[in-house]
Amino acid sequence: MKLNRIQAPVAKTIDTFELLPISTFELDNGIKVHLMQAGSQEVAKLDFLFPAGSVQAQQPLLASITNKALSEGTTNQTGASIAEKIDFFGAFIGQQASFHHSIVTLVSLTHFLPQTLEVLEDIIKHPRFDQKELDTLINKRRQEYLIESDKVKTLATRAFTQNLYGKDYPYGNYVTPEDFEKITRDKVIDFHKRAYIPEGTHIIISGQPGEDIQQLLNKHFGQNWSDNEPIADHIPEFSKTENRQLFVEKEGALQSAIKIGVPLFSKEHPDFHGMQILNTILGGYFGSRLMTNIREEKGLTYGISSFIMTYKHAGFLVIGSDVKAENRDLAIKEIFNEIRKLREEKVSDEELELVRNFLIGDMIRNFDGPFATSDNYRGLLDSDLPPAYFNEFFTVLKSITANDLHLLANKYLQEDDLITVIAGV
Repeated sequence: MKLNRIQAPVAKTIDTFELLPISTFELDNGIKVHLMQAGSQEVAKLDFLFPAGSVQAQQPLLASITNKALSEGTTNQTGASIAEKIDFFGAFIGQQASFHHSIVTLVSLTHFLPQTLEVLEDIIKHPRFDQKELDTLINKRRQEYLIESDKVKTLATRAFTQNLYGKDYPYGNYVTPEDFEKITRDKVIDFHKRAYIPEGTHIIISGQPGEDIQQLLNKHFGQNWSDNEPIADHIPEFSKTENRQLFVEKEGALQSAIKIGVPLFSKEHPDFHGMQILNTILGGYFGSRLMTNIREEKGLTYGISSFIMTYKHAGFLVIGSDVKAENRDLAIKEIFNEIRKLREEKVSDEELELVRNFLIGDMIRNFDGPFATSDNYRGLLDSDLPPAYFNEFFTVLKSITANDLHLLANKYLQEDDLITVIAGV
């Protein structure tokens, strides 16, 4: 068949959204497993979500250092031996810690899952936490911290979240230099013992793990290796800040970092989907109003954006940009002008349709394949939300009106509620 390179393909609207089928089962010890079996390649990704985040740790750095140290050696093998085995089987092990979970990820060829799961079991259940390896991790993290702390963007981000939530509230309590001295091997061992447990743990599997995956998981993780209950992750209500403007001086800085935002809510709030769409119009994509005005028309910055950050118990919308000091006041003025326009003028039908189509396309890309789908699904488990959450967003996206957005702007983007943080000169 000869391709017609003159006539463009017919554009079609997407009217429905279907998530990949998700089946669930439990291991013998109650660990919940979420399976997305799809794809043509014989490869699988397994995400282990342990109730071992920084909220449970109740001490900065403890959750992340414990998580990272898991693969640095066990009572049965060295970190080098672990890395050699994983490389030999063409697999990958990744680790990350968030506020409410610590995650260990295994990507493996289906054929080698019996071997790679055996290595993973050893890492999770029997880490050695050698003092030398811990010192290396802590020193590396300290150097990263010092490098980041020299950036005005980082200073503004820390000041914004702490000003928003308060330094004693978990979401506003960032790392300080003193925290590195407070991490001890005994604390790491104790936290691992109390938090890396079957109770409260989830496993998300995507790809093609093979027909015997439940049997394999039960063999390596289905026993009661710990009877501990999950550490409570209750977070108290935070008090709204009275300080709406904050300046963090950075001597010798070449630019000023701007953060302007407002406290919002978590994903289960009924207005969350609508605010996601409103945020996209404001600064959530390259053609947004902030980019058009402040970068394209006035040339005040290389980039500016806004996004909504959500946690299990809270959230916020924030606008961020780095500008020359002499452009700072004008950039802030134009940011407030764009927010004001959203409150005073309804979005045109043309702009709303453009953003609607962009977000539909973005949604399709974000769920392209089982691995991408599992990454998004993992975010739902962190907030205890069902898979129908994505379908609800699609429904709102297709039906939202300019009047709906106008009401949201006036409800949540009032000037008196906005917090402005500047770091630099």
